[in-house]
Amino acid sequence: MTPDQILDRCRTEWMFHDIPHDAIDDMLTELQEHLEDSARAGKSTALVVGDDVTAFASTWAAEHPSRPPRNTPVLLARHAYAGTVALLLGSHLIGWTAEAELVPGSVAAVCLFSALMTFTPYWRAVLHWPLWRWTALSCTWFAVLLALFLIGREPVLLRMPLWGTGLFLLPGLASYAVAWWRGKRREQAASA
Repeated sequence: MTPDQILDRCRTEWMFHDIPHDAIDDMLTELQEHLEDSARAGKSTALVVGDDVTAFASTWAAEHPSRPPRNTPVLLARHAYAGTVALLLGSHLIGWTAEAELVPGSVAAVCLFSALMTFTPYWRAVLHWPLWRWTALSCTWFAVLLALFLIGREPVLLRMPLWGTGLFLLPGLASYAVAWWRGKRREQAASA
């Protein structure tokens, strides 16, 4: 296994263990230094990580604190809000219309999106899935899309004008601006 593959596998495993990104970056830097030292000495990478890279990464992850538990209801609400905004904006932009229709299929899609994003927080690490998992995911996705198609476009539950979508978007933009401002203040306080 090459050093880049080892680093990628460790990053994925540490994401599964829900270690904060800053800590993952520090751990990767330290591991990369060890791997480079091993290469300069003409030794195998197996001397650094052993035969099982996943077990090595899990052992190292156990020594680092993970993030505090997620507040699932708040996270679910955030994902539902983001999914609804994306759905409404997409309807306006793709349909090039000033009025978006909210139908049962779109409500089911937002519910599915928010559930997947909330209860599978490790979605970024699926790149290392074996082929059978990707096949199962593809078949499931096809079944969900077919079900949403069969639900149909009737009845229209809500018609949202473009200005309504803009108003619905404002709280999210304000929340993002406040988070960005707080992050800048933390950076300034840390550098001072």
